Amino acid sequence: MSVPFAIIAGVGPGTGAAVARKFSAAYPVALLARNPANYEDTVRDIQASGGKAIGIPTDVSDSKSVSDAVTKTQQTFGSTCAAAVFNVGGKFVRKPFLDLSLEEFESGWEANG
Repeated sequence: MSVPFAIIAGVGPGTGAAVARKFSAAYPVALLARNPANYEDTVRDIQASGGKAIGIPTDVSDSKSVSDAVTKTQQTFGSTCAAAVFNVGGKFVRKPFLDLSLEEFESGWEANG
């Protein structure tokens, strides 16, 4: 049976973990980070408190890695994504989102590659 899930990219010991814990109160969560050590404790904490969580090593600067993570999440929880949170650092550009050039937008992705 398919249940809505949340995907949180950029899970580490700070904001990403806090966001994952908050979403896990309502949804199964998939935690993404390049280094599994960044999400393993959070996955265990969520599962120990009765929530559903998986961790997937993912490089968000690589589209195949992201696609594979989404596929694994859908195989685990189903096809309905309730939320996707991109908590990955990058270059800060101070302007409205819709005014960003492609290069400015991509710099946030590439900064983490």
